[in-house]
Amino acid sequence: MPAMTSLSEFNRHQSETISELEKTGEPLYLTRNGKSAVVVMDADAFDRMVSAKEELRTREMAVYDGLMQGYQDVLDGKAAPAQDAFTRIRSKRGW
Repeated sequence: MPAMTSLSEFNRHQSETISELEKTGEPLYLTRNGKSAVVVMDADAFDRMVSAKEELRTREMAVYDGLMQGYQDVLDGKAAPAQDAFTRIRSKRGW
């Protein structure tokens, strides 16, 4: 369960809370009137999270581009049945 504290509690203990966020690298949910209002976290942890998300997006797009290229190859008649491809590979490798 994510760490939570009230906004007023955060304001009373900012320095200590920020030091704790730097140590843990975990986000802290701040509440107002008992409901989540904002999330704060250490800047380095945030940068790592954003970088990881961007890397994941880049990988997802590479997979998507590969799938779309394969689909276009099928439409263009550049594909062969899997069994034919396996037979050619086995023959070429001497299996």
